[in-house]
Amino acid sequence: MRIFTLYDKDGKSYDITSKEQAFFYGIAGLGYEDETEFQRIDERYKLLSKYRKQSEITGTIRFWQPEAEQKYFEFAQFCQNGPLTLRYAPDSGKVSQSDFDKAFVEGRALYLPYRTITYESYYRRGLVTLIDKTDVLGNCLEITIKFKAETPWFKVVREYNYGGQGITGKKYDYEYPYNYSGSVSNQITIESDSRQQSPCKIIIAGPCTNPSWNHYLNGVLQSTGKVLAEILPNHRLIIDTTTIPYSIKEVNALNQEVADLYQASDFDTQRFIRLGYGQNIITVAALDSVEIGIGAEAEIEYATV
Repeated sequence: MRIFTLYDKDGKSYDITSKEQAFFYGIAGLGYEDETEFQRIDERYKLLSKYRKQSEITGTIRFWQPEAEQKYFEFAQFCQNGPLTLRYAPDSGKVSQSDFDKAFVEGRALYLPYRTITYESYYRRGLVTLIDKTDVLGNCLEITIKFKAETPWFKVVREYNYGGQGITGKKYDYEYPYNYSGSVSNQITIESDSRQQSPCKIIIAGPCTNPSWNHYLNGVLQSTGKVLAEILPNHRLIIDTTTIPYSIKEVNALNQEVADLYQASDFDTQRFIRLGYGQNIITVAALDSVEIGIGAEAEIEYATV
């Protein structure tokens, strides 16, 4: 059975495909629609613009008796603690809730060398903008919900190459798959199977001075970046295109921002990285460092899954 799970802004989860608690069905909006504008030239048409329309996912949730009213109230309260993240695991025969729970637990041990956890899950962020409640019917209460997405579907790929440095990272209340790269020093490689450009968060570990980075797609240099600043020991430089607006900042070991370094970046470089289809290699260097820890948290985006 395919699985839908909601997470609130605090990382708490609500399973909406649980036969014991709430069951989500009659789902629409998992595909996509483009908004296009054409110019007619004789009997042919020239594409002028093409944008992905904001997606809405709708469906019905059934709460079972006893205590259907209480379960509904708790769910409605949960949805108000947004923004929310919707997880979708297609019915591929590769995923079970127990596997997902196991990944939760194992995912907290983030920095064991060369450990890999994978499962087929896709996410999108957004808000529940409609809950339409009906009367109790027989042994259940039914509601209609509407989830308005702020992002496309994405799959998270996390890669680290910290070269023996004792770096600690952000701990999520729910964990994405991750991998420890044993590749060449000062670089990581991410394979993308999506034709869409995808955002990512680049992590450069201190100490280092004036760190710079390059992005190669299938062997061709795509973009470069540099910050004229000293990143302290146990601090990290974060170059992030997974949020709007894009950001360049320094964080401490507790993942707390200590400096906004956007104005300290080299404006003669592209600075921000979006991944393309194929092999993406990201390399780093610095003025006074030979081996630099680097990581990436990529959100590989898809129009539909």
